[in-house]
Amino acid sequence: MRNIGIIGLGLMGGSIAKTLRDSEKVGEIVGFDNDEGVLIKAFRDKVISSYTTKIDDKFSKVDVIFICTPVSTICNYIKELSGYIKQDCVITDIGSTKLNIVRAVEDMNIDRLFVGGHPMVGSEKIGYENSKDFLFENAYYIITKSAKTNQNALNTVCDMILELKALPIIIDIEKHDFITAAISHVPHVIASSLVNMVASLDGEDEYMHKLAAGGFKDITRIASSSPIMWQNICIENKGEVLKVLNAFSDILHKFKENILKDNSNEVLDFFSKAKEYRDSFKNINPVYNVIYDFMVEIKDKPGAIADVATMLSKSNINIKNMEILNNRENVEGILRILVENSEARDMSIKVLNQNGYKIF
Repeated sequence: MRNIGIIGLGLMGGSIAKTLRDSEKVGEIVGFDNDEGVLIKAFRDKVISSYTTKIDDKFSKVDVIFICTPVSTICNYIKELSGYIKQDCVITDIGSTKLNIVRAVEDMNIDRLFVGGHPMVGSEKIGYENSKDFLFENAYYIITKSAKTNQNALNTVCDMILELKALPIIIDIEKHDFITAAISHVPHVIASSLVNMVASLDGEDEYMHKLAAGGFKDITRIASSSPIMWQNICIENKGEVLKVLNAFSDILHKFKENILKDNSNEVLDFFSKAKEYRDSFKNINPVYNVIYDFMVEIKDKPGAIADVATMLSKSNINIKNMEILNNRENVEGILRILVENSEARDMSIKVLNQNGYKIF
């Protein structure tokens, strides 16, 4: 069994603690946070075994430490911890940028036992009160490695990620920051830009604010994420973020030119290529296992979700996860359901079809 330390009991740190507390491979869980109220709540919830509001010798017996704080503070915590941890203690983080952290760890001469981590999950909601014991289930969890990464440390972090029920993917550090800039960081910038644009264009009648729904709410949902967190990320990863922003700016400039010149074929090609690439996402299987899911149309009324869940339960089908898709412009409501295997998915579809539900 491994003893675990968690620095920062917010959404991510709290979810890690809530998931690992039930693992047979985990012993004690030591928590640290600047908010003692959060620590007391987690301790009373039996999510952590002990806690401290300062980095001290409470971490001297832990085997793995997860640092779940803003990117700009990670290096400071690593430096503080280095004075208390065992020689073979593995440190990992959840930061969405890596290169600067790895360089700092190398300068501290403790890079041998540091393994960068980045769970590809999250929420616009923040804080321990929103943490969940299933947040990482079936989600990609990136592990970064360099030529100096210790294989035993890498294996240890992989083991812990599997205990979170996540899917570990190993990526070189240099590639990680560019990839996340393109698929995560700049999309957050764009979402926030769209919201700021509408806010600046809206009139005193606030019709835009009142009518912004469906598609607009879907593509800007992430703009409700923590401003401080995204400030840190964009500054820490500014080189890669600027590269992607330049590429995005070129695309917008070309699109604007095609509209000005009435190049209708090029405008159509712009949307057609985007649709083709976006539609290809649903045909991508996860790297380590297949996710068995389907979508069902439900009526927008009280008890609609419970009716579906009860129907599947009576057929001994275990629902692993459920997600409400928010865009209701074209249909009444869509429920995405994740089950354990292909047999459960086929049985679910059969049961729901027999009861008049539309599946797609």
